[in-house]
Amino acid sequence: MYAEKLRAALENADAASIAGLYAPDALLDANVPVWRFQRKGHDEIAEQYGEWFAEGPAEVVGLREWPAPWGAVVEVEQRGIENGAPAYSRNLHALFVEDGMVVRHIMYCSGPWNEALEARQKLEAPMYEP
Repeated sequence: MYAEKLRAALENADAASIAGLYAPDALLDANVPVWRFQRKGHDEIAEQYGEWFAEGPAEVVGLREWPAPWGAVVEVEQRGIENGAPAYSRNLHALFVEDGMVVRHIMYCSGPWNEALEARQKLEAPMYEP
């Protein structure tokens, strides 16, 4: 349920997708490699999505959701462009929901992997599950 709304926000990064997912005063708490920051409200969250996808929209290539009484945990795999080159990232999102809207979003991101790092990971650390 929330995974598809999150997909729309990631792939479109527009104000309508943000408003369709987040409550007006929602908090985004982003934990990215070696950094953490927060954004509050539709405008700041939309601005952040715009920064993340300034080089083009993300393509969600993997999406799993685990519903919870308080909202959902969503795992996302996405491809996009980072510094002019193709990049892959994997994220985990805890979405805390009230009245059908996300009021708090905690995100953990593995960071963008360039093609060489992704190939190395596949060679040196094979996965048992996708």
